Amino acid sequence: MEGRTVLVVGETPSLGRSIVDLLDSGDVPNRLVRNVEAELPLASLSGRFQLVIAACNQQWCATARRWARGECPDLTLVVVGSRDPDLPALPGVRVVPLPLRPARFLSLVRSLIDSSDLSTETPRAGSA
Repeated sequence: MEGRTVLVVGETPSLGRSIVDLLDSGDVPNRLVRNVEAELPLASLSGRFQLVIAACNQQWCATARRWARGECPDLTLVVVGSRDPDLPALPGVRVVPLPLRPARFLSLVRSLIDSSDLSTETPRAGSA
């Protein structure tokens, strides 16, 4: 089911592939794209993916900038490796520096997926 999948945007291709390998090793379903535009329309990303990870070891992260402009509403975004000085000021964006600590990163991803499950869960009849 695509809605349970993590989207990895490999702005830095080798970093994106490394993140996919790590997610695969932790049995986290994922899809890798080179550019977030591969998943247009961006406004519906949150309905198709639980989490978006931008792998970007550059001074400027295009995915995060689009997120900041409101092009990807209701989206949980994790940016790995970017040296973009504006990222820490963006509310709701989680920035993960390099070098990546695999166990800590997988724990973060799982916690974000779990919290996404809770926010989209439909209450069952008879539950309060």
